[in-house]
This record gives sequence, C-alpha cells and structure tokens, in this order.
Amino acid sequence: MPQDVVAAPPPVPPPQHVLGIMVGFWQSRALAIAIELDVAECLAEGPLHVDVMASRTGTDASSLFRLMRALESVSVFTQLSPRVFANTPASECLRKGVPGSQWAILRILLSTGAGQYEAWGALLDSVQSGQIAFDNLYGCSVWEFFKRNPELRTVFDESQRSIASVITPAVTASYNWAQFGVIADIGGGIGSQLIDVRDAYPTCRGILFDQAEAIANVVPHVRVTPVVGDFFVSVPSGADAYILRSVIHDWAPSEATAILNNVRRAMKPGARLMLIEASIP
Repeated sequence: MPQDVVAAPPPVPPPQHVLGIMVGFWQSRALAIAIELDVAECLAEGPLHVDVMASRTGTDASSLFRLMRALESVSVFTQLSPRVFANTPASECLRKGVPGSQWAILRILLSTGAGQYEAWGALLDSVQSGQIAFDNLYGCSVWEFFKRNPELRTVFDESQRSIASVITPAVTASYNWAQFGVIADIGGGIGSQLIDVRDAYPTCRGILFDQAEAIANVVPHVRVTPVVGDFFVSVPSGADAYILRSVIHDWAPSEATAILNNVRRAMKPGARLMLIEASIP
C-alpha cells in the first residue's frame, strides 16, 4: 500500500457499537454531575489533589476520584500525577461565563430538576401514547414550566446563547441577507441570530418577535425592534424575510401548521421564509 494512503479503520462489530451508545449515557451523566458540583470552577486556578477537591465540593474523595477518572477517559479533565487533576480545553467549557462555555446547555439538558432529563426518562410513555412526555410529567408545556421557574428560564436563555455561538455565524454566512430591507425573526428568543445578521448587513432592519419572557432579556440593538406576541395568534406583517430558526421542531404537526399559516398570512408578495432546522442524515 502506498505510504500516503491511510487504511480505513475496521468496522465496529454491532455488539460493540450498541455498548458504545450505552456508555455514552454514562459519560453524559458523569458530565452533568461534574457541572452540578462545579468541578471545572474548582480547578480554575490550577491543579488540585482529589482530597482537596472533595473538601471544596462536599463529596466523598474516593467516589469523586472515580468520577474524575471516568471523565479523564474522554479527555474531560486530566490527571497530572496520582490523584491530582487539572482542567483540559474540554473541561474549560464546563465553566460559567468563559468563551465557549457549554455549562448552561448541559445544565438544562443533562441535570436533574430542569425537566429535560426527567422527560427523557418518560420516553417510553411518549412513544406508546403519542403524547408529550414533558407535558404529562409537569402538567404544562416546557415554556409554561420556564415561566413558573424563572431561575431555570435564565439558565435556558444562557444555553441558547451558547448554542448560538456555534450555529449563528453559519446561518448568517449562508445567505445574502442584504437583499432584504426588513427581516422578522419569529420566535427569535434573545435575538442572537437577528443581531448577527444585522451586524453583517447594516442596511437591514430587524423585527424580533417572541413572548415577553424572552424579549425581556434581549440586548438592545440599533435597527432591531423587539415585538411581544404569540405566533399562534399572529406575527408582524410586512417584512421582506421571515426567519423561523429551531422553532417548528418543537411542535406537533397541527401546531406547526398553525404557526406556518400565521407567517404566510403576514407575508407580503415576494417575501421569503427561511426555515432553519437540523437535518437528520
């Protein structure tokens, strides 16, 4: 074989593939516990012995050591010497308020008490009944849940900022937004996408449309007008382009259709709808 040709890795046997998925669940939960204990923050000033870390985090040193070893095996934290750990670039992302922080999104999705983890535990009920597991567990939608738990709403909003730091620039770069005088971001949350488009295309004016809880946390920006409303009732009319980013996947077909119908009614001739969603290969 020529030296510049790299052989493809051998295929993973099916049993090993399935076990790898299972282990991924263990790793995710270990990551969540590290976040709940603020382990990465504990190591922010430098390496520490696990006994010191246990004292600062209120944990059992032996059990904490095993957690750290589990995460070290996937390059989250590193053991510099026996039982002495330090942060890695990956674990730095577990800290609050640092560039590239993923603390908020992991807290919302992987930790107990935020609703998402509990809802995944009820997935079987959802598959069997066709109903929304979260709604059945809490007696309300996830959005109403956040209204009732404003401290979690704050974490959720921060999680959207962390996701936006990855997705937003790609969306902005994917289209020539300069052709639109007015762009309406429907369900745009805190406005990360619309503001990034506006910064890249200064001639555009933006309308940021969402519920009051989201609009309350928007950073004021020139030529971006926040509008409070409910997209199940109506959306602002007259824009040249409408953005629905990561909105439609949240809703059942009948509700998604209602949202799209309201957007269609608001669109003037020649307006465009940008539907931005993740695709499954």
